[in-house]
Amino acid sequence: MPTNNPRFELTLPDGWADRTIYSYVGPDDSGLQHVVTLSIDDSIRAETAAEFARERVDATARSLPAAEIVKDEEKKLPNGTEAWEVVFKWMPADNMPRFLKQLYFVTDGVGYCLAGTFTRKTIKTIALDMDRIAASLRIPQK
Repeated sequence: MPTNNPRFELTLPDGWADRTIYSYVGPDDSGLQHVVTLSIDDSIRAETAAEFARERVDATARSLPAAEIVKDEEKKLPNGTEAWEVVFKWMPADNMPRFLKQLYFVTDGVGYCLAGTFTRKTIKTIALDMDRIAASLRIPQK
């Protein structure tokens, strides 16, 4: 199966699947190097953003010690796409609260998740950049 990437091309043997996670490095602020990731999953069972989020949220919660969900709600992207936003709060070893913001949406049977980790300060500032990134995402029609 050939991959579709403007920087390179490779062919995967049968039985292999492309599960690329794209990482976008942002500013270093409040002691945290900010990174937003985009994962794409074309083998989901979910038909809606809410269903897709439900499939993933439990696994994320298990991976974050003593995390609590502080936001779990529907959101509409500027292009009209229905999305689901989940924000987890947890306290890592450095005792500085962290917030993991995840934005899930489904288009043409493909699941997308934008995610970023923020501090108490940057969830109100740099996290807005993640919203702008989501608003700029264009998915070619099949």
